[in-house]
Order: sequence, then structure tokens, then C-alpha cells
Amino acid sequence: MDKHKISRRDFIGYSTGIACTALLPTLTPNLLAAAEKKAADLPVLKGYKPGVSSGWIPKGDHEKSYDLVKKVIEASTDFSWLSKGDSVFIKLALNSGFEFPATTDPWMLDATIKILKEKGAGEIYVGDKSGVENVHWSEIEERGSSRELCKSSTLLKVIKDNEVNPVFFEEDGLDSYIATAPEGSHHWKQPMMIPAIIKKMDHIIYMPRVSSHLLGDITSGFKIGVGFLRDDSRLAFHQGGDNFYAMYEEINHVPEIKSKLRLTITSGRKVLSTFGPDKGFISEPDYGLIFATEDLLANELLSYAWLQWNREFNTSAFSLATIGNITRFRSLLNKFFLGQIWKDDMESETPGLPMYRPGNIYNHPSIVNFLSRKGGRPEKIIWNQINKIPDKPVSSYIKKQIMA
Repeated sequence: MDKHKISRRDFIGYSTGIACTALLPTLTPNLLAAAEKKAADLPVLKGYKPGVSSGWIPKGDHEKSYDLVKKVIEASTDFSWLSKGDSVFIKLALNSGFEFPATTDPWMLDATIKILKEKGAGEIYVGDKSGVENVHWSEIEERGSSRELCKSSTLLKVIKDNEVNPVFFEEDGLDSYIATAPEGSHHWKQPMMIPAIIKKMDHIIYMPRVSSHLLGDITSGFKIGVGFLRDDSRLAFHQGGDNFYAMYEEINHVPEIKSKLRLTITSGRKVLSTFGPDKGFISEPDYGLIFATEDLLANELLSYAWLQWNREFNTSAFSLATIGNITRFRSLLNKFFLGQIWKDDMESETPGLPMYRPGNIYNHPSIVNFLSRKGGRPEKIIWNQINKIPDKPVSSYIKKQIMA
């Protein structure tokens, strides 16, 4: 597991938390049934058939797979949105300074930048603001550097080698953020603060990874938007209680982002299949999955299905056993996390997070929120596999998971 492995200190902490769950009430079948009903009760949205294109890469062959990446991306979009000279912002997943799959795949980033240049893109900007555990800037504290974490993750080298522009939001200061809110009804009680530089961009591309997450269960395309938030807005969503999952999904609906988001390009060559977002078991299957889409839901569903497959079939039994009851002490972890980061800065109590145990991926609260805002479930998901995986049961498993 290299740098991403669970340290002895982390393991003791997680194990203690898991042991404490024996004192907590179990998640009853009735609660699970209620979640199922909530997703199933949404109507089918006629005509909504989001597509996602993908490619299978044999383990270790990624350096020889540029042409496949290009085919996958070109199958997902016709680039009619890109005029010659347009600016493009590539949003990284840079929660920490650990290497892929804890952060964006540097190989995939390199290929994406080259393809954008071939298509006529002008200035390309690449960046993020790392998680508050590592980078916390407030009126009284400036701790950590996203630039340094980008360097240690090896992503900064890719940015410099391709002569594009690195952007790390905190470096422009707290006043470089603007207030905004999601379109339509939403769960944010106060405006969220996002970087003003986003308004200057013509287009945005998300480049998430596929990873487990201690609080969200999954972190991929929906949750990558958290990196846009100033730290006070991050505190607000961590204190969102029942609305936690909806609030991070709704970041993608603010007009400054939604109107410019063109593509989500994801590398699942490796998957952080337990714990997360920075440490856990690294699953590297015989055939890795890369995919691209213009639709965030399609990306989330394929990411989640791929995460589930890697958990079930390519993760050690020991790692699975340690994470088995993680949903039962999610709220305690969140409160402990906030207390460590914000200490005395919190003016209100942190309500508990809702219980969610992985099952039908459509029932994840962030996905239910997306579907509710959209007005219903997709009629179907169009999964376009550019090449076929020799192990047919793998693709059959994924199809069963993502089909509406």
C-alpha cells in the first residue's frame, strides 16, 4: 500500500472507533428500506439518458495507452464547446499530498492536457485547494500549502512539464473568494465562498479519482467540488448534519461552476477501496478502468460501481473487516475532525451525519439529492466501452449496478 497505508497510529484510532460501535444502536432494516423507497419513489425522467465512455487498461500498460485515453475522451464529447484560444481550468482532486489514487492520476492529467492543446485550448489552468486537515487558512492562521502537496503528489511536475498554469486558491488570500449559491432550492443556509478566478475561466474539467471516504463512503465527481470552498464554507457543510451529502453535491450547481463544467475525466487504474480519502487499501486490478462523461451523475454511478467491485473482489479481507461498521461512527469522526481543525472557532454544535450503508448505489444521499433536483431517475445509462475487458463478469457486475 506504499505511502497510502494505514499507520499504526491511524489503525489504533480507527480500531478504537470500530470497537466503540458495539455500544451504538444497529442500523435497522426499516431504515434501509426507507432509503430504498426514497430512491425508488422518484419518477423516471423520460429522455434523460446520460452516457459515459470508458476504456480498460491492463495493469502496468498505462504509459502505452495515450491513444486509448484520447478515444475515450473523444467518445464522451465532440468538443463543440471549445473554441480556439479558450481558457480551461482543470480541477484536481488534491485533498492531500499522497500520490494517486489518493489524488488525481498524474498520467491521466498529462494526457488530458496534451489532448486539450491538440483541440485548440488556450491558457490551461490546473489546481485545487487541499483539505483542511493539511491546509487551513483563516483570519488567525495560515497553515500548510496546496502547492507543496501538489509537488509531493507528483502532479506539480506534470503541470510544469506541460507549461500550464498552477493555481492554488488559498495563495490569493481570503478576499479572493466570492459569495454564491446553488441554483434553485438547496440546503445551504448561507452563501458559499468560492474562488473568484473561476469566473474568468471559459471551461471547467473535473479530474477525480475513485476512492472510499470515511464520511461520504465515496469521493469522486460529486465531492470534488469541495476543493472550491473557502475554509469557513467547508466548516458550514461539515456541520450540515442530515444535509451533509446534499450540500457537497450542490456545490456543482452554483452558476459559476455549472455553466462552465464540460467534462469529468476519471482514472480508476487504482482504487482506494477502504477508509479514505487519503489512506486505505490500494486495489490495483488486472484491468484498470478510465472513463469520461459530460454528465456528473453518469460519472458518479460508474465510479461507485467500480469502487464496489474493487471492495468486493480485490480488497484484502483484513481491510474489509476493519471498515465493516464504518457508517456507525461517522458522526463521531466528523465531530472529532472539526474539533481538531477549528478548535474554538465553532459557534454552533455539529449535528450527526445520517446513517448510510452501501447497497444500491442509487440510494446514496448525494445521488438521491441530484436526482431530486433533476426531477427524476434516468431512463437509462448509456455505457460505451471503447474496448472490452477479457473478464466479462466484471463488466456484467458494473452494468447491474449502474442501470437505472
